[in-house]
Amino acid sequence: MLTDSELIPEIRKGSEKAFRVAYDMHYKLMLGVGINITKDMDAAKEVVQEVFFQFWKNREKIKDGISIRNYLKRAVINRCINHIKYNARFTGDETLEQSHSSGITPDRQLETKELKAVIDEAMNKLPEKARIIFVLRRHEGLSLKEIAEKLEISPKTVENQITRALKLLKAEIEPFLKKMNQL
Repeated sequence: MLTDSELIPEIRKGSEKAFRVAYDMHYKLMLGVGINITKDMDAAKEVVQEVFFQFWKNREKIKDGISIRNYLKRAVINRCINHIKYNARFTGDETLEQSHSSGITPDRQLETKELKAVIDEAMNKLPEKARIIFVLRRHEGLSLKEIAEKLEISPKTVENQITRALKLLKAEIEPFLKKMNQL
């Protein structure tokens, strides 16, 4: 079995054989990570394929000394979170359309869209670890223990990151809400 320090220079040179070895070594684990986060086999497969495609496409930029496993795992987690957020947007849009048909005023609808944009922007400003944990907790409904096991960290760290995320989100969203209340 080849090591990362042997595979990376070969992959960087364009060796499809070395890439295939890395793919075969890590595909099942990455798919498992994707399934755990998205809860959807097809979405997980799509995410993992895209991560491996980007890994190959950007192979010349891969640095020596990285752990291929950790690099791919981080990329899969980030893409899964983006996938969840993307799908949540559609759910939110459908809710807005339904609320429009149920008699909500255009002003209220605009405020809702603006608030959603403020929340999305605030989420993007969160530190990566806090954002991942927050999404897993709030969007996926995972318990603190499940998140801790999935990310291989302590439940206390999960709790601290959620508290941190909530404080940061509140600080970002509060000025918008105050402005809306003044109107």
